[in-house]
Amino acid sequence: MLESMLMGPMHPPPGAVPVAVAQARYEPIEGSVTYTGTVQSYEDEDIYPRLTGTIVEMPVYPGDRVHQGQLLVVLDNQRDSEYFQRLEEARYASIAAQHEAGVFKEEFTEKRFQLDAAMDAEQAAQEEMAQARAKLDYWLPELEREATLLKTQVVSRQEYDNELSELKVAQAALRQAEARLGQAQSSRRAAQAAFDAAVHHVGHGRADADKAQAAAEVASTINRYTRILAGKDGIVTRRLISPGVLVNPGMMILKVAHINQVRLQAEVASSDLDQIRIGAPVSVISQEGKEASLSARVTAIFPAADPSSRTSIVEALVDNRTARGAPPGDQSGSKAGVKGQDSVSAGSYRFLPGQYVVMSISTGRTERALTIPTSALIWREGKAQVWRAIGSTGQSHPQQYSCPMHPQVVSERPGRCPKCGAELQPRQPGGAKAVELVDVRVGLSNSERSEVLSGLAAGDQVVYGGYADLQPGSMVVAAEWGKPGPVKLPRAADLADNQLRSGNNWSLASRSGNLLVSISLSPVPPVGSRNSVLVRLSRPDSLPVAGARITAQTSMPTMNMAGPSLLAEERRPGSYELKSNLMSGTWQLNLSIAPAGDKPCDLTFSLEIP
Repeated sequence: MLESMLMGPMHPPPGAVPVAVAQARYEPIEGSVTYTGTVQSYEDEDIYPRLTGTIVEMPVYPGDRVHQGQLLVVLDNQRDSEYFQRLEEARYASIAAQHEAGVFKEEFTEKRFQLDAAMDAEQAAQEEMAQARAKLDYWLPELEREATLLKTQVVSRQEYDNELSELKVAQAALRQAEARLGQAQSSRRAAQAAFDAAVHHVGHGRADADKAQAAAEVASTINRYTRILAGKDGIVTRRLISPGVLVNPGMMILKVAHINQVRLQAEVASSDLDQIRIGAPVSVISQEGKEASLSARVTAIFPAADPSSRTSIVEALVDNRTARGAPPGDQSGSKAGVKGQDSVSAGSYRFLPGQYVVMSISTGRTERALTIPTSALIWREGKAQVWRAIGSTGQSHPQQYSCPMHPQVVSERPGRCPKCGAELQPRQPGGAKAVELVDVRVGLSNSERSEVLSGLAAGDQVVYGGYADLQPGSMVVAAEWGKPGPVKLPRAADLADNQLRSGNNWSLASRSGNLLVSISLSPVPPVGSRNSVLVRLSRPDSLPVAGARITAQTSMPTMNMAGPSLLAEERRPGSYELKSNLMSGTWQLNLSIAPAGDKPCDLTFSLEIP
């Protein structure tokens, strides 16, 4: 009897496990790795006091959105604050110092004028002395000449005495001019000293005024520290201290997060990190599923790995504002009872700090790759394997498509039904199959599909669901599959290995010893009352087996009715035709094959005529 084609009960083979089966196919694929990420604010602004004081006002609460320069905290009442009193004291001291500096400046101006006058008087005395010296210089030689003339009695004694008198007057005038010059120089030195003192005073006065002004500015700055303002736009995430508490410098009061932009951070394993590059696309979905997928790009890869988890952070910086979010400065969402504040609504931002997101990070793309469902991969000791489903002949059937309204319409490629125009749907591969564990090498991968670099060929059928308890050689049947498991089990008729039907394109193949038998119907699909059974006999070396005698007895078991006897006619070596012309229905054929010079064998199978 031919192996695996004996007619038996119409139920799955014993031990057949329903599984999800898919074919390896060529298609574009983009690899990705998926991690759970955490939303971090772009910046965190921690609000600390810079001085000691009692909180008397805090007009914000966690969840409030604040804007740059907005009042967050007030320390101490304005008039009762010691910092305000110090500011007033510093202001008065500054005014007094400015006044004193003005007095020094007026004194400086006066001393400068006095010095100028003394210098002018000294100059005049110097000119007067120069004139007196010039006269003296004139009378000295003149008197010597008169003395010589007097000896020769050219001039009289009277004339000589007159000249001598002029000389003495000139000498007296010179001494007086020298005395007045000395007095002028003394006055100029005194004026210079007074002027230098005025310069010193005005410098000190100016310095004291600047110092007092600086002290007033410092006091003003310190007083401003009693009012704490927001540095940038953000939202209040924590309020650690309530109004009425005395605080000191270094005590945190509030936390404000800047979330117009947020950082999405995922801890990525080192094995995946080498495939990720700056600028790689990232698809982001909030864990709550409230936000549609958001496209982003990798903006940073932290160079240091966590020593305990051996992971590194991959970050994507994204704009966190939604189209529904209120623009900065909009107070339309103010909370009742708190003037000028607005809360963060669900539509203001995509994410809030601390939320979890799912980040799918691209690792590359190729336009043509042999792919299988990622769930089909089994990883053992770092190596990938898949369960491959094979038929009794060790071959996988190609994917077929049929009409849901006209099951007899079958095609090997997608399209539309020629009878009703409905779109053809993929057919689940029929029949029980054995499985084998195959080593594969994986390339790009994402949550849905994975690239197979070696180990499989296009059209190979792999098990991607229900394989938990499989062993090599286990029998499996393809079933319609959903997330929880099989949705619809195949019919017994669809699983029969000895039935010619639309599920196997009305063809069977099997082996008995060294005889290979292929049976098919003509035409495909068959037509009632006009059909033939085709039999092809060959050896394992593909040589046809000619000269065989083939007969068949037909019946319709469901109607308990016998059919015609058939005799095959050899059309060409190894190819035989039985003119059956069976009417529509399910038929059973008992086939007797007697090869020339070989042992005969019998075959029982059924066929379905639409």
